[in-house]
Amino acid sequence: MTRRERWGVLAAILRSLDEHLRDSGENARVTRVAISANVPYDRLVAYLKELAQAGLVTEERMPRLTEKGKQFLVHYRQWAEVLSRFGLT
Repeated sequence: MTRRERWGVLAAILRSLDEHLRDSGENARVTRVAISANVPYDRLVAYLKELAQAGLVTEERMPRLTEKGKQFLVHYRQWAEVLSRFGLT
């Protein structure tokens, strides 16, 4: 099993928030995000605080992506695709 890089973990959290909102139309509970992003709950809480300070998610009990977070996720996906095309991931 390979270790994920920090940006990969943060992107997984943002993807999880985005997918939950698209699928259910509601904000995600932190526990659901932890499960779908495969991140331990205590670490997820710390990551969410960091993402909130960066303005990518809201600081709520049920966090959601901000517009800045949505833009970041789009750019991250594009960058991951470029890396993949060159065989760097």
